[in-house]
Amino acid sequence: MGYLYAAVWLLIAGYLLYTAIRRNRTPILFILSGFMFFMAVWELVDTISPADLKSGVYGWIYRGVALVALILCLIWFFRSRRGE
Repeated sequence: MGYLYAAVWLLIAGYLLYTAIRRNRTPILFILSGFMFFMAVWELVDTISPADLKSGVYGWIYRGVALVALILCLIWFFRSRRGE
């Protein structure tokens, strides 16, 4: 199942990168595509390695990166709603 998750994250990252390059060049799409690529690599390494990368210190790193991506998306959302 981990391979499927990695493939889905990779497809989403590719689509976001395609959209960011071809249609609109908003920086948030580049950030999100990088985050989705990170999620794909993390899920693939978690599936391949015997260690559980979603618990302990590695789990906190995983959650921290997700939190940073969420905060950046929220900042972009509220700034775009304000019209800046």
